[in-house]
Amino acid sequence: MTIKKRLFMSNILMSAVPVAAWVSFFTIFWIIFFILTKTTGVAFPTREVDQRWLDKAPFVRMLFIGMLVLLAAVIYAASRFLTHHIVKDIAASLDTLTAGVRQIHDSNLSYRIDYQVEDEFRPICEAFNGMAQKLEESAAQQKKDEANRRELIAGISHDLRTPLTSIKGYLEGIETGVASTLDMQKKYFATIKNKTADLEHIIEQLFLFSKLDMDEFPLTLHRIDIGRAVTDMIQEAETEYAPRGLTVRLAEVQSGLSAAADVLWLRNVIVNILENSAKYKTRPQGTMTVACAAGEDAALGACAILRLADDGPGVSPEALGKLFDVFYRADPARSKKGSGLGLAIGARIIRRMGGRIHAELPAAGGLAIVVSLPLLQGEG
Repeated sequence: MTIKKRLFMSNILMSAVPVAAWVSFFTIFWIIFFILTKTTGVAFPTREVDQRWLDKAPFVRMLFIGMLVLLAAVIYAASRFLTHHIVKDIAASLDTLTAGVRQIHDSNLSYRIDYQVEDEFRPICEAFNGMAQKLEESAAQQKKDEANRRELIAGISHDLRTPLTSIKGYLEGIETGVASTLDMQKKYFATIKNKTADLEHIIEQLFLFSKLDMDEFPLTLHRIDIGRAVTDMIQEAETEYAPRGLTVRLAEVQSGLSAAADVLWLRNVIVNILENSAKYKTRPQGTMTVACAAGEDAALGACAILRLADDGPGVSPEALGKLFDVFYRADPARSKKGSGLGLAIGARIIRRMGGRIHAELPAAGGLAIVVSLPLLQGEG
């Protein structure tokens, strides 16, 4: 029963008790009068005061006062009982909330209030549990962000130090005369140029990532036919990646799927995925199979689902959820092959387009990256 209903019932009872007590009082009083009249033979007094009634006045007065005191005691006891019962329930609910607040104050963010009573405090307890869950999620996210920042700093230090060390070494070789011939000097300068390009690429990736992370990077979204756009991109990639030992082929591609996307940056995401497949393949000739079709995403609903699956070494199941973290590399041995920013940037670009990206392990082996973009309805 709610507190409002309990207060309502209490008010009714507190009003009914005095009335019942007064009725009982006068009933008992007149019964006693009747008994006294019968036993003493004293008639009910008339307007002319009977001396015999005056002789009984002290007794009657004491009886009247006693019954009044008893009536007051009954009313007080009933009021005290009803008030105590309601206040006890309210105090117990407040104590429950206070205990919950103390748990949160002591950083026990996993604490939840178990409150089963259907009264006004239940929505408050449910709101408290919702707040505690949000705080717990926020603390977990903050902890994860802090770990990502540390990993980001470590990754930046590693990825910048490697080409800088090479540049320094080749410059010292030129300075000390190790590169004594013109051919060797050209080779050294070419290596320095390549390492400088690597540095430039890393810095550009970091700049792009920071802009995306702060939502300061503009994307121009247009209604596009995803199937047609992907077909064009893959046909260009076939020629580019064939000399690098990666066969890129189209499987099922469904046309007429409209989605809001930035074609330039969607191409950037696909290129990053192809680059990873080309870098990390363990066989002389690898294959990337691309498919695009309509489907359902649990979080987004009707989507155009782009699936890029290779036949490379894949990753462990534990690594799937971390592939899109900053500077994450499933295999430490791969650290010399890439900055670890490509998939993290791709994930942020897709999210900015309103989509979702995740990784899967195909039954046949390898790794599949799945991009889901919400379908647009109506005419463009």
